[in-house]
Amino acid sequence: MRNAAGVRHYFTEAFTPYGYISLLPELLREVEYTYLLTGVAGTGKSTMIKLIGIQLLDRGYDLDYIRSAKEPDSVAGLFLPKQKIAVLDKDEFLLSNLVTAAERQIDLNAICRRSKLEIYEDKIAALNARLSHIEQQIIKCLQEDYRPETTLLAKLPQEAVITIDDISTLKQDLEVKEQEENLELDEIAKIVAKIKKNRVSFYFLHSLQLDGWLNLAPRFIKEYDRICLEGDKSSQILEDILQEVKALGQVLEIIVHPLKPYTLIGIVFPDKNLTVWKGNPCKLNEQGFRKTHSEPLQECLEIYKKTKAEIKSLITECISYRGLDELRSELMSGIMADLRKSQAD
Repeated sequence: MRNAAGVRHYFTEAFTPYGYISLLPELLREVEYTYLLTGVAGTGKSTMIKLIGIQLLDRGYDLDYIRSAKEPDSVAGLFLPKQKIAVLDKDEFLLSNLVTAAERQIDLNAICRRSKLEIYEDKIAALNARLSHIEQQIIKCLQEDYRPETTLLAKLPQEAVITIDDISTLKQDLEVKEQEENLELDEIAKIVAKIKKNRVSFYFLHSLQLDGWLNLAPRFIKEYDRICLEGDKSSQILEDILQEVKALGQVLEIIVHPLKPYTLIGIVFPDKNLTVWKGNPCKLNEQGFRKTHSEPLQECLEIYKKTKAEIKSLITECISYRGLDELRSELMSGIMADLRKSQAD
């Protein structure tokens, strides 16, 4: 089910108290053709992705926009779920060993005036190093503000990208070892165990922004019938629904909680036009998010935004806009060729 515009927005990565977590590998398992855009911030990758998305929508294709976890107002990729084609800003995702199917790389640095770009290379490198440092500070601020489970945190790799498999497996292992303390088995571990043969997608719908948490949930589930669960019986209701869906082999979309990424915040059943949510998806306080950030976190986010803007201002002087238009036209032609090939298959 899609909304009237045929487009959805979500995140596949998130800053969490447990580190920077990526759900992108799960999404890319389904992809048949991938276009990876590379280039310094400010070379127009996000704009190119949005414009290509508009052209695809005009041609009648449903698509998903993947937002940037580091700049929530910016687009980091698009995904055609039916045709299994993805266009990603590779530099927006922190998976250095990203492996994708039928991969095409497009370097937007190639349309920059090399002489000018060389002038700013050292400064850009220093600014990017600052961004990496601030990203680690953001995670530390989240740890201070939201107090993650110390036992689980100690087992996770530091200063690395973590996948949903890493954290759910560790969480399950720890809880099996500590049964005597009556720890509850987490939701994601239970769900993954039940539906491994089903088609499952994982998304984040919440992200950090300067004035608080961005909540994409109301828009994402706007067209779905909605069940909001409250109280002690919510787990049993989820169990009953999952049993039915497991038997039918239906598609599931699991919304992961960025503050507790070993738990879910909602489940979407596209084939049933139904979503099941813990609490009210429109009320962030019911999901455990603070209305406003702490001062240290706010300061980190402000510095991060200013540093990004500084890099982009340098690159603006280097871009050949004619070259950018030609590259976008070339990219669109390649995508249309893949679409025709996909339809023929």
